[in-house]
Amino acid sequence: MSVKQALGWFSNYWHVYFAFPALPAFYQLILLPLCPESPNWLYYNKEREDLARAALTKLRKSRSVADEEVDAMIRERTSASSESVMVSYKELFTNKTLRLTLVIGLALQAAQQLSGINAILNYGPDILKTAGMKDGDTATGLLGSINVLMTLISIPLMDKMGRRSLMLLGQLLMILSYIGLAIAQRIHDSNPTGASWTPYVSTTTIITFIIFFAIGPGSIPWLIVAEIFTAEARGKASSLCVGANWICNLLVVLTYDKLNKALQPNTFFLYMGIVTFFLIFTFFFVPETKKKQVEQINREIQEQAEKFPPIVF
Repeated sequence: MSVKQALGWFSNYWHVYFAFPALPAFYQLILLPLCPESPNWLYYNKEREDLARAALTKLRKSRSVADEEVDAMIRERTSASSESVMVSYKELFTNKTLRLTLVIGLALQAAQQLSGINAILNYGPDILKTAGMKDGDTATGLLGSINVLMTLISIPLMDKMGRRSLMLLGQLLMILSYIGLAIAQRIHDSNPTGASWTPYVSTTTIITFIIFFAIGPGSIPWLIVAEIFTAEARGKASSLCVGANWICNLLVVLTYDKLNKALQPNTFFLYMGIVTFFLIFTFFFVPETKKKQVEQINREIQEQAEKFPPIVF
């Protein structure tokens, strides 16, 4: 069921839709005062170890776990030299370890958006109609809900399977979904009347693509970016990574229609190639961050950075 079908006569009042984002904003306005301050901000910016410990105790529901995390922050700050307390944008690009860490963060954000997820969500009805489905709106009504649901399911999976493993699994299964979608579109294009099964394959592969995207590239890049940077570099590096995410998002939205017209029915072979590239990148460069302190993660990235000449990273 599409949004228009669900709202019925109310769909004529399209301008009211722009008020809907105010609902979660209002919800946050009520609940945010009840949330504790960021422990990292309290410790590194305000230099209040006691408040950071109290905030972590409230968040973790365990004083012993909070003490371990605060002790880790103390060790991280003690081991850092005075010159590296605040990392500049220049250092992010000139320091070999920070540069590779930044490349990993940027690549993960690019992998999320250049996978074509917003092309699927925004052009879902057209994609399905191209594959032979008469009413694409009906089939795409649930796609957004599936994306949200599977993102929630991915949260416990990250701690059980690990971030890197789940990212690789999601990308691999996204590639298989794209292969199925691309083949179904190609067969329907060559034999529109004889291939009555292609709409069902297209619908199934789009749904599986969204499921595997949500459990992997949809959620994991945000978490890994927060885990691979030290507190001194995290703010500036995260801003660059978020900016890259939105730029790639815009790039996909602006180019999909033209690419589809030029490459149809082979459009999704292109996106399959992009996902394959980032699968290879993830396999060789992205470290596992599950249950690791940022110092250990940085040592692993530093060891990796030393293997390449400066012209590479």
